Amino acid sequence: MKIVHVITDLAVGGAETMLVRLIRTSQREGLQHVVISLSREAPLADRLVELGVEVRVLGMRRGMPDIRTFRRLIRWLDELEPDVVQTWMYHADLMGGAATYGAQAARFLRGAHVKRPALLWGVHHTDLRLAGSARMTRWIARACALISSRIPDRIVCCAESAKASHRQGGYCAQRMTVIHNGIDLERFHANPRAREMLRRSLGIGALTPLVGIVGRYHPVKDYGTFIAAMRIVIDAMPECRFVMAGQGLDPSNDELAALLNAAGIAHACSLVGPQAEPQTLLAGLDVFCLSSSSEGLPTVIGEAMACEVPCVATDVGDTALLIGTTGRVVPPQDPEALGRALCSLLALPRDELTRLGHAARRRIQSHFSIEASWRRYEETYVEALGKREQSAV
Repeated sequence: MKIVHVITDLAVGGAETMLVRLIRTSQREGLQHVVISLSREAPLADRLVELGVEVRVLGMRRGMPDIRTFRRLIRWLDELEPDVVQTWMYHADLMGGAATYGAQAARFLRGAHVKRPALLWGVHHTDLRLAGSARMTRWIARACALISSRIPDRIVCCAESAKASHRQGGYCAQRMTVIHNGIDLERFHANPRAREMLRRSLGIGALTPLVGIVGRYHPVKDYGTFIAAMRIVIDAMPECRFVMAGQGLDPSNDELAALLNAAGIAHACSLVGPQAEPQTLLAGLDVFCLSSSSEGLPTVIGEAMACEVPCVATDVGDTALLIGTTGRVVPPQDPEALGRALCSLLALPRDELTRLGHAARRRIQSHFSIEASWRRYEETYVEALGKREQSAV
């Protein structure tokens, strides 16, 4: 089976990282992956190349693509002759879907008898309103909704909440299925040395309580709520410290630095930017926090849980389903609730935090492993291919 993945970009994000992990997990004889990135932004491309995967970068600029880049995408899909085209995120769903049909039309015009590949879209956002996203992204999502009953064979959603939101937004319910993001348990696990190493790197004491958050700097992550919650925690536990990691969460972000200074907590928070080995940072925390106003199934929560770190998170997407009883879930955009929940976990005895961490990893092992996720993807591909073959008879 040859699977061509068309993805909006290969930046370090949840959907992009999930793609890399799925490919790593599924590599075996008789299965071939090719990845096409629409955007020039492709830092994860090197990881895929190391796995022996062919990566093509279309180089599309922000905004609507021009006809030359679209024709190039059609030509690539024609050349590659995939069995399955899997698209990831709205821009890729729209462009990849149209290009798949364009490639099939090109084959028909030259008299080639090659069946159209199974086409699957990927929805990796919960809120179809896309608060905080670019206007063009919102338009593209609405366009996808209008053609969702005719273009894709299946629509893979990363969470039940994503499926419900997009169904309400006009997506075809009959074509939607849920495959939760999977966590790489070999990479993300408890690390007894990580606690000491992380605190040494941050210049804080070995027994200092430490809360971390990981993500990109984007309105949907609602760092304003996190900063307000940090103030509440510092007032109750002045010795507590925080670390923020991810794209844009670094000292060069003047806007973020100003927010921390205005809250009077800059002294208690380290901004460390993107992490090449996020599992080391996660495993060194006492508590992980997610303050987002919208998510699908946040992979980073599962990663922290796999590292045996209890989590406090906002009740967005399938976060509550992911955490279960191993942490705390609070309403979004409620700094008071988030701050109180962080304090309640940090105040627990060390052995109780450890017990919650063990339970968190067991939950990921049972329900959210990367192996289980790939099995569902493969079953969905086989099912879609079978239906394509039946319709061709």
